[in-house]
Amino acid sequence: MYRDEPLHRYLDDLASAQPAPGGGSASALCGAMGAALVSMVARLTLGKAKYADVQAEIEELLQETERLRDRFQTLMQEDIEAYGKLSAAFKLPRDTDEEIFARTNAVQTQLVEAALVPLAVVECAATLAKCCRRMAEIGNVNVLSDVATASVLASSAGQGAAWMVRVNVRSIKDLEMVSVLNDRLNKALEDISLVSQEVTDIIGRRA
Repeated sequence: MYRDEPLHRYLDDLASAQPAPGGGSASALCGAMGAALVSMVARLTLGKAKYADVQAEIEELLQETERLRDRFQTLMQEDIEAYGKLSAAFKLPRDTDEEIFARTNAVQTQLVEAALVPLAVVECAATLAKCCRRMAEIGNVNVLSDVATASVLASSAGQGAAWMVRVNVRSIKDLEMVSVLNDRLNKALEDISLVSQEVTDIIGRRA
């Protein structure tokens, strides 16, 4: 797994001609970096007398951003694996009616999985954006620029992964599933957009 490898190994593979890792895992990496930045700000707020009244909430935020950081790293690998399964399904034989039927079912199953993984990235990015908003409100004022950067990374993670969802959803034949996936995607993207602007406004007032 890439989480156990040096970062340059992942970046070298990302830059190569191989189709994976690609945009989905790169978006998850953005999310992981954003979560790490909010964790840093939390740790630079803990133990400071000036922020004594919010220590308990900062601790909770730190636990959440560390959970998100771990989740994003897992999603990096899951996105690569989902792409691999989808590619394998497309390569199944289709010389007979039975093979065509089996291949179609396999492709449709893997398309849903290949959409669900980046969708999870978008939804985690929405959660991270909300953590950024609260940290912007109560975190150490001296490192608000890092919260702003984390917010940008959360937005990038969400927007990037959204394209991976869309490219897979457009080939899914189950219209009910398509509706569910699109509804979840649009809700998460709306949250990210709204909250990101709020983070900018809050930091503008506090900085």
